[in-house]
Amino acid sequence: MTAIVLIILLGATPHCISAFLSITPKTSPTLVPLSSRQFLLPKPNTCDSVNTISRINSNKSRHGGSSTALSLSAIIPTFSSIATFYKTFPILAGFLTAGTKACFADSLAQYRDVCTTKFDIRRNFAMVMYSGTVLGISCEIMYNSIFPLIFGVASGEQGLARAIKMTLFDGFINAPIIWLPPAYIAQALVYRYPKRQAIRKYISDVKENGLLTKYWSLWLPASLINFCYIPPHFRILFVASISFFWMIFLSIIANNNQEVESCPLEPEPSMLNPRALD
Repeated sequence: MTAIVLIILLGATPHCISAFLSITPKTSPTLVPLSSRQFLLPKPNTCDSVNTISRINSNKSRHGGSSTALSLSAIIPTFSSIATFYKTFPILAGFLTAGTKACFADSLAQYRDVCTTKFDIRRNFAMVMYSGTVLGISCEIMYNSIFPLIFGVASGEQGLARAIKMTLFDGFINAPIIWLPPAYIAQALVYRYPKRQAIRKYISDVKENGLLTKYWSLWLPASLINFCYIPPHFRILFVASISFFWMIFLSIIANNNQEVESCPLEPEPSMLNPRALD
């Protein structure tokens, strides 16, 4: 009996030893530093983050661009609407363009004139009415209604030859007969002296002061550009712009060496550039 018990114990001993050795002692939990815990968090999807940022930026740019375009369109009238106004109402557009130009140009001339002590509103109103009718209405009818009847409509290579004919007709026929004399008559009406004296002054300026030569030196090239390249509904605007800046130039030149002591008792506007008054 004893031998049997010994045999059983000897057979079970290896198994007990191996089981005892396989048991691992219980370990305490490891503390992870705070700086290392972030690496244990789940990582976000990089593609989703990039797409989200792209959508936000695109929305900002889209809304910002639309608001900018909306503000600009609300403040600045579009070029097409201006062109439509000049095409639809050519007489009214010509009168307003030339009249506005005359108002600012005459105001500048009075400001630059050392002989003018106060603003002459009567003269300014006369220049506005004269410029609106002669330059605005008369030139509009002449350039866009009468000239097409005389010289036809431009087509192909005939456009340059037609523009040259219109320029010569406007400079050598319209200018000495239609454009320049009314400027002297308007001056006589403003300052209340006889019209006959105004005509004599015009003839004297043509013969002695080279009025037509000065006129042709500016307006022949300007008219050629106007008839060649400017759309018909913008021709009056182009003429008014050239006239305005030409009057500024002449006003500066005329007043550079002028002194108050040389002013007459009743000054009259200089007629160095009558076309600037129209």
